[in-house]
Amino acid sequence: MKDLLKIAALLALAFASTFFLVQWSGLIPEAGVVAWLEGLRAVDPWLLMAGVVLLLVADLLVAIPTMTTILLAGYLLGPLAGGLAASAGLMAMGGAAYGMGRRLGRPVLARMLKDPDRLAGIEQAFARQDMLVLVVCQALPILPELSATLAGIARMPLRRFLLGYAAGVVPFAFIVAAGGAASSPDDLRPAILTAIATSAALLLLWRAVQRRGG
Repeated sequence: MKDLLKIAALLALAFASTFFLVQWSGLIPEAGVVAWLEGLRAVDPWLLMAGVVLLLVADLLVAIPTMTTILLAGYLLGPLAGGLAASAGLMAMGGAAYGMGRRLGRPVLARMLKDPDRLAGIEQAFARQDMLVLVVCQALPILPELSATLAGIARMPLRRFLLGYAAGVVPFAFIVAAGGAASSPDDLRPAILTAIATSAALLLLWRAVQRRGG
């Protein structure tokens, strides 16, 4: 378990600090994601919120560090607006994955995760504890998309899916956004500590779900 927590801390530290450190070191060009979000904020905060939603939905197609995006949303928009934008983006992404699962079926999972053993483990956990998997789905990369897609494939009632998914991603969004909002260029500790604590807690919950499913 100690090794698991160490890995979680290292991953969270990397994700939480990447955009902040690069932004303040001036290494990201104007076309970069951070500059784009800041440009949207300069035009209209509502556009910035839409940009955050768009980035989180795009995680279905490209690898986007979700936690870093939400930390930035909190930093640029504040804890409330940042949490709302992140929640909307995560729910939209989950809804899209659910729809893909219902329409396209299991083959879409193979495109999202090419490790058969890991995919089988997630499928088994979901089959036994579908609501709990949805609640803790932010514990690992790709798991949110996979769990939402599995819900669609299993024909999980939409209301039940939305309830379980929202129970996990909405608190996650507001907690991480609050960490970003509490940070500043001179003090990244709130963002980094939030990322480490949230990742570690979710990983522990995910392990508990796996043990319970077994």
